[in-house]
Amino acid sequence: MKKILVVEDDNLLNNGICYALKKEGYEVRGAYSRKEAMDCLKESYDLLLLDINLTDGSGRDLLEQVRLQSEVPAIFLTAKNTEKDMMDGFDSGCDDYITKPFSMPVLMKKIQALLKRTIPLNDQLIHCGSLVYDKQGKLLKKGEEEIRLTATENRLLELFLSNRNQVLTREQILDKVWDTYENYVDEKALNVNIRRLREKLEDDPKNPAFIKTVFGIGYKWSDI
Repeated sequence: MKKILVVEDDNLLNNGICYALKKEGYEVRGAYSRKEAMDCLKESYDLLLLDINLTDGSGRDLLEQVRLQSEVPAIFLTAKNTEKDMMDGFDSGCDDYITKPFSMPVLMKKIQALLKRTIPLNDQLIHCGSLVYDKQGKLLKKGEEEIRLTATENRLLELFLSNRNQVLTREQILDKVWDTYENYVDEKALNVNIRRLREKLEDDPKNPAFIKTVFGIGYKWSDI
């Protein structure tokens, strides 16, 4: 269940938003001031809904403080509707900006869309033995060492990690990794890139622990 924090000093509006969100199946907590919001933010949330003008401070300042530690999605709900207001809001780190008065169904749709395209941190990181791959940042680490991959090696690695412990034929790999980008590629290119990827990932590339050869068929990523 997704968890949402509503920071709004208008009690009636805050309660109305919380009620609507709960009906949609979200876990919701309401805060009516900047101070209350800071107490609530000791917990983690999947989305923040923030008013800009709070009785004890600014929602923009609050979000800037949050952004020092978290990239949690945030939507501003505010009566401030000039272009400069919106630019300042996005500069503060918000993902969307909704001006009051607004439609509750539209707000629900915007929340659904933002949560759908937001990848939770735990889903961004893939752990395999000593390897950690950040899908969003395209960053691979082996222990404490950062491993630099080419674009093709990244696509290969992501294909393997998305199909762990499954045999992929050479034709499937060529189709997924190259056909979207090139009309034709020699199979030798696959051999070369598999070898180079093994050299970067494996402790012993000649006896690979991760990228196993399935003779006569293709390759398989093996979890350790």
